[in-house]
Amino acid sequence: MKVLLSWLKEFIPDLDHDPEEIGEKLSALGLAVESMEVVGSELSGVVVGKVLDLRPHPNAERIQLVDVDLGDGEGTQICCGAFNMQIGDVIPVATVGSTLPDGMEIAQRKLRGEMSNGMCCSASEIGLGDDSDGIMILSENDPDRDWDIGSSVSDTLGLESDVLWDLEVNANRPDAMSVSGVARDLAASLGISFEFPMDRAEKPEAAIKANIQIEIQDPTLCGRFLACVVKGITVGPSPQWLQNRLILLGMRPINNVVDISNYVMLELGQPNHTYDLKKIKGGRLGTRRARSGESILTLDDVERTLSEIDGVIIDGDDNPVGIAGIMGGASSEISDSTTEIIIEVAWWDPPSISRSVKNLNLMSEASIRFRRGADYGINMERSLNRLVQLLSETCEPEMLELVQVDGNLPDTSPVRVSKEKVNGLLGTSLTNEEMMDLLRSIGFESQEVIPEEGDGSPSQNDFQVIVPSWRWDTQTETDLAEEIARIFGYERIERTIPRG
Repeated sequence: MKVLLSWLKEFIPDLDHDPEEIGEKLSALGLAVESMEVVGSELSGVVVGKVLDLRPHPNAERIQLVDVDLGDGEGTQICCGAFNMQIGDVIPVATVGSTLPDGMEIAQRKLRGEMSNGMCCSASEIGLGDDSDGIMILSENDPDRDWDIGSSVSDTLGLESDVLWDLEVNANRPDAMSVSGVARDLAASLGISFEFPMDRAEKPEAAIKANIQIEIQDPTLCGRFLACVVKGITVGPSPQWLQNRLILLGMRPINNVVDISNYVMLELGQPNHTYDLKKIKGGRLGTRRARSGESILTLDDVERTLSEIDGVIIDGDDNPVGIAGIMGGASSEISDSTTEIIIEVAWWDPPSISRSVKNLNLMSEASIRFRRGADYGINMERSLNRLVQLLSETCEPEMLELVQVDGNLPDTSPVRVSKEKVNGLLGTSLTNEEMMDLLRSIGFESQEVIPEEGDGSPSQNDFQVIVPSWRWDTQTETDLAEEIARIFGYERIERTIPRG
């Protein structure tokens, strides 16, 4: 999971700590930092260029000659080993004398007898993501934009200096597969406030009743299904700042609807899906187990054969339009002509999703989160509202009534905790109140147990905890002891020899 400092600060307004210190805190919380890098630094000499002509190199099959307009209207020749460009494409170009983020200095030089006056750049070469498969086509997602040829790429893309961490997130931390989840832990560890900034924004008002139906046929597969219709959609490019964040976190921008859907998943940890309303027969979405031999063409243009293990989302004709918790179907894909969408936010049974992932040999960003256990609480509606809020930056969405149906959700019975057992496991001497405060800082509701006469439980040693909806993995007293230790700080626990 990758996180940006600027994004964390949106959830932790008082975060002004040194990036190295933040990295050490994240690792101490069990979110091991695999790498930390400064991104978006000044790209002096890297400009917006336009491809004027492409032709083969006379002496090298794996190199082509590219004539690029660098702002003067003339063609500057550059030798390039990538072949994903077309005439008219707008690309980033490192001019002679510039230095790239990795320290590479660009000089005029000959390649197999032809002069190269600069370098056409991939996204990774200018520090904007990991994509190094080809040249970055700036105009790909916004072909109608009036590009200022010759201008600074940093200014054009709104690049600002930021810090990017790549974190190793263990399977027992579903909440940490989101920027907000990482921020919650970090704020608790640093003892500063955490908030959801989107909760301060005005929530979208449901204008009229939505003429859609939702049905859960197998409540063991789908625990909760939320959906709403949004009209007034204009499909086009996403805001540049949003595209930049997606790229840095490893996702390729496609269009505003798809990009915002992915952005909300990364931000809040809640996978969601958008359907073209006109392509959903009968205005109905349902969930059930697949029938043996049933098939679906998924968004990656692969025809997949399903079995009874797999869950599906169906339309009014009982035809699959998506594989539950894994990937949507091509039949309801968002296109340039889409004007009305259905937003789906669901909670899928984690073991069911794990079995389906293994059965289909199909992993996705959504399934990674669902198989660990996504949030089934207020975050579902928050994610849906956030999607509509962000859409309003590119069009004028009109949200209709939210529809919700529930199946089987996880048990929310309180977990009883013994102070003596936790201290025995950890080698600490924490009080009940100290333990409860640590748990409360990351959203666990805790309160003292008032024993009934004869129940055999001394009140001074026990308390009970209600596990929040975003921590499906936390089910036992030992799990809670681990949470107490994480937030208290493993480094603060003295080394002791366990008693035999």
